[in-house]
Amino acid sequence: MKRLSVFNKTEHVGQFNMTSMIDIVFLLIIFFMLICQFIVQENYTIEVPDEITQAYTPDAIDASAITLSVYRNPDNKGHILYAVKAKRYDPQSTQYRKEPSSLFYDMAQEIKTIRRKKQTGLIHLRADKSIAYHYVHKAMIALSQAGIPSVQIAALKNKQQQ
Repeated sequence: MKRLSVFNKTEHVGQFNMTSMIDIVFLLIIFFMLICQFIVQENYTIEVPDEITQAYTPDAIDASAITLSVYRNPDNKGHILYAVKAKRYDPQSTQYRKEPSSLFYDMAQEIKTIRRKKQTGLIHLRADKSIAYHYVHKAMIALSQAGIPSVQIAALKNKQQQ
């Protein structure tokens, strides 16, 4: 679009400067990247017991509950893993093989931290049906070290299994 300038009677071509707009868009992208929390899902394959006839089914699942899972490593079926919410703990890692009690301590610290943030006392303990009790007992030791007075044993089934 051509216009005559009022001051010097010459023609100017109208231009739109996109530099400032691009700067603002980049600043917004950086801002959202810094403030957003990327939520990691608790997506562990756990086989629940076949016959759960006396289980209490709540109307709604409490999203603020802290979940402690004991499950088999999908890559190595004999290998047991622990998870507090989405944070995994591998008892076979070098760190925990040298000092096995630090596994319980680290899990207890994570539970305490989450408990302080969410201000909840509700703990769900989930374990695969094929896991020996002494592995679940180790998870209970971590709960005890975290100062958890009561635990709900969770056996959640997906909608296809109900």
